[in-house]
Amino acid sequence: MNDSTPDYRRLTDHIEAAGLEYSAAETHGILNGMLCGKCGNWQQILLEETDPADPQVQECAAELEGLLLFTAEELRAGRFPLQLMLPGEQASIAERATAIRDWAQGFLYGFGLAGEQKQQLLNSNAGEALQDFAEIARMNVEDFGELQEAEEALMQLEEYLWVATSLIWHEADGNDAD
Repeated sequence: MNDSTPDYRRLTDHIEAAGLEYSAAETHGILNGMLCGKCGNWQQILLEETDPADPQVQECAAELEGLLLFTAEELRAGRFPLQLMLPGEQASIAERATAIRDWAQGFLYGFGLAGEQKQQLLNSNAGEALQDFAEIARMNVEDFGELQEAEEALMQLEEYLWVATSLIWHEADGNDAD
């Protein structure tokens, strides 16, 4: 990445230029899910249908690598809040709600790529958080209007995503010792 802080718009531009199938939010969700599930083949998953010789794909891969490293460090350090790749407050409520939904879908996909998880993880608070992510991934973004209540709901969902992601990371990491 060009600097150490991830940027939603820059990531979106790289993803679109490389022709990836995923949105920036979904891509970041996938990376988070893969990190939490201890799955390391992100390039194979995210860049599967691209030409590795294409300079735009190479730039996108570098951007994603930087984002992965930044996110992994945030999770390891227990930083709050985690920086989620979501559109800013200037975006419409519908766009922000769609991004939150896509992020949750991406997380579940990335976490699922890691394969079978230890049962004690799924029976813990992390398992409940994964169920909540599934509900968020299924939410109807058309239910959000342009009201103050929608703004508050989106802020609460975003906060929940970063708290629950950290919880899943730490519980999965703790279960590795078993």
